Amino acid sequence: MGKYFTLILLLLLGSKYSLAQQNYIDHTIKKGESVYMISRRYGVSVNAIFNLNPGSENIIYAGRTLRVPKSDTTTTSSNNTVVNDITVSNYIVKRGETKSGLSRRFGVSIAMLEQQNPHIVSMLQAGHTINLDKTIQETQPKAKAGEHYVVKGETLWGISRIYGISLTQLESANADRLSEFLQIGQTLIIPDKNSAISTEGDYLVQRGDTKFQLAKRFNMTIAELEEKNPHIVTMLMAGHRLNIDNTVTSHPEEITDIKEDSITEIDSTSTSNTYKNYVIEPKETLFGLAKKAGMTIEELTTLNPKLLTSVNAGDIIKMPVGVSGTSTNKTPSTNTVDTTDTVKTDDIADSNNEDVTTRISSNKNEALFANLVTETSSGLYFYSPFSSQELSSPEERQKMIGVNADFQKYIDFFQGAQIAIDSAKTLNLNFDVTLIKKNIAKSKITIESPHSKNAILVPFSETSSNFPSIDSSAPISIIDIESNIITNDSINIYRSITSEAIQKTKTLNYLAKQNANIVVISDLDEARSKDLILTTNPEAKFLKVDNAGFFKSDALDNALNKNKLNYIVFDSEKTIVLLNTTTALMGKLSDHNIQLVMLESSLLPKQTEVSDMRFRILQLIYPAVTDPQNKNDITDFENKYEDIFSSKPSRHAILGFDVTFDTLLRISQSSSFEESINTTLSEQPHLKFEYQKTKDRNYLNTGIYLMQYNSNDGMIELNQ
Repeated sequence: MGKYFTLILLLLLGSKYSLAQQNYIDHTIKKGESVYMISRRYGVSVNAIFNLNPGSENIIYAGRTLRVPKSDTTTTSSNNTVVNDITVSNYIVKRGETKSGLSRRFGVSIAMLEQQNPHIVSMLQAGHTINLDKTIQETQPKAKAGEHYVVKGETLWGISRIYGISLTQLESANADRLSEFLQIGQTLIIPDKNSAISTEGDYLVQRGDTKFQLAKRFNMTIAELEEKNPHIVTMLMAGHRLNIDNTVTSHPEEITDIKEDSITEIDSTSTSNTYKNYVIEPKETLFGLAKKAGMTIEELTTLNPKLLTSVNAGDIIKMPVGVSGTSTNKTPSTNTVDTTDTVKTDDIADSNNEDVTTRISSNKNEALFANLVTETSSGLYFYSPFSSQELSSPEERQKMIGVNADFQKYIDFFQGAQIAIDSAKTLNLNFDVTLIKKNIAKSKITIESPHSKNAILVPFSETSSNFPSIDSSAPISIIDIESNIITNDSINIYRSITSEAIQKTKTLNYLAKQNANIVVISDLDEARSKDLILTTNPEAKFLKVDNAGFFKSDALDNALNKNKLNYIVFDSEKTIVLLNTTTALMGKLSDHNIQLVMLESSLLPKQTEVSDMRFRILQLIYPAVTDPQNKNDITDFENKYEDIFSSKPSRHAILGFDVTFDTLLRISQSSSFEESINTTLSEQPHLKFEYQKTKDRNYLNTGIYLMQYNSNDGMIELNQ
């Protein structure tokens, strides 16, 4: 009897265990997804997913399966919200959510989202109710006469060029349906070429406008401007239509903002009558003010000690009588170490129009642009061998390069960074820029920042083990740009440039999922990446060629498999080896399915050395840190850089722009810097930023483009 009882008990426990084991959903990870995004979709905690999937707290890969625990019910709320694979019922839009974010969350296109919820076509607002039936077929709307249907890849600037109208005219005609970024599937009104952008007593806000500038332009205070236009109290946005009729003033007793043409000399108690009161305008800098005054920075700050702390729009300072000229970018600084107002060379021009790089980035970084905060300021710091005076003086820069030619890469970096700073200011982002000179901050950097979010960029540091400790009064993040910083401080380090190890690992992981025969060809006795290759592909075969790239008799035939796809991983830096190896491989294509693979983009030879026809025939797969398909955006950036600096941007200038602009977007979010890293991928004109946490306080950028040459002229990006 006891045996039967034991058997029954075991069966019951086994059944219960089996049911418990199946109490999860198998989710196939899509490109760009994170554990946080997946947890939000299924209504479970991140830790619950971590517990079911050991290792997922470090990294997850697109294409693999993730076990997601089933929640007790479908996603519900007090509003009877239901979200499942087929329907979405009574979902209430929350503040900060976007159409793009909702389309990804619910697994539908923006066009389908708008098709079934026409009340959100013109604008998505917090409190809107969303209902979806995913079984309903999506209909593709057709644009009527005088309208344009937005498709993937289009920009406002490009659409305006198609119809021969200005960008301002297009934005004005669609002010009620445009947010900060263009939506795929939107229908835009195409105005007549001769249409006006504003009417009497009416003004359409342009990108880059500020409340301070508009109040000054229309002869009213900011309070009066907001009283007439309550929709801008929280935030001023491009496309807002303003009532600027100032014939009736609600508070005549208020004093309007002081204008430059009404500035008078300082009072009689002054020690000199050669100075006058001067009101600092938005975007002016300490460097620019000193240049305008015809003084050195030291002379100007001696005259106006408060400028040592910060440069604030609206503050009144002493300036020589007769000072005139246009304003420059405002970037005040506060720090206990050597600082500068802007990392700006003497030949950088101000950007008054919509910045091309801002337009490029807004098309690719919807999530970041949707949650920008302009009301509060943040702090951006650069760790550099240059002081502000040395960086702003052509003579000083040349003198330092004469001592060490390697300093040129820092100058290039800061020139790229300056374009990023100018681009960020066209978005009305509020930030202060500070420069910390290396030889002043030898062992410790003390930062007294007034900002709640700060980041310090450290480019190309060669003494990583001696990086100073940081004592900061406010939260700060370290952005490592090829510096490999080591610090014991409790500060997060974000290594922003994807390493060759990550390029190799991601490429090998892709190969491992294809069930192919893998053959590694090297001119060394041991392939350089043999251990890594065997970790991900333990059945890989290794062939050695001689110094000219020739195989031993029958070695290649014996390694190839006629019944499977053959990935030939090329692991040599010698051009002659590549030429002879690819010639041999092309001779085997009639009997074998062969694709060439390189694990590092650095192994790709110049086109003058090897024709890419070989790569198209062998359908080469390789990892790229820079998107080779994004030629238009890259060309736009290069043209802008060349217009300003009269030279093509170097690789270091490219890093200066992409990393700086991405950092500025992230420290200007409504969420913390670390949260934006954990939840949001981004792409700038050249680089992809896909950070993964590796261990405490360290994040690696794992963003690469896995590219494959087509047999015809072109490339495709592979799903990793």
